[in-house]
Amino acid sequence: MSLLSQFSPHFWLLFSIAVAIAVLRELRRPSDDGDSWRDKH
Repeated sequence: MSLLSQFSPHFWLLFSIAVAIAVLRELRRPSDDGDSWRDKH
């Protein structure tokens, strides 16, 4: 499990960056369709 413990910090760092970018992109979009984020999985 040493490989997983070494991979986890980088994974969560990249994951948090990806979430932040996605949130910023959603906030910058015109909010005429508020349900667009729900069906974009």
